[in-house]
Amino acid sequence: MIKETLKVTGMHCPKCTARVEKTVRAIDGVESVAADFEADKVELAYDGQPSTLAAVKAAIAAEDFVVED
Repeated sequence: MIKETLKVTGMHCPKCTARVEKTVRAIDGVESVAADFEADKVELAYDGQPSTLAAVKAAIAAEDFVVED
């Protein structure tokens, strides 16, 4: 498993973090996810496949949050 920390802006409350976690957790290849709206970050452990990371970023963006590179 690979661990990655993404900078994600637009999360303003615990409900936002729950939305992100639920969405990301549903993606195949994701082992764990923890979002923190106060720190603007999402920590995840995943299978290391570039396609999994791309799917995570796309899913977060689809929830109207911004993944910064």
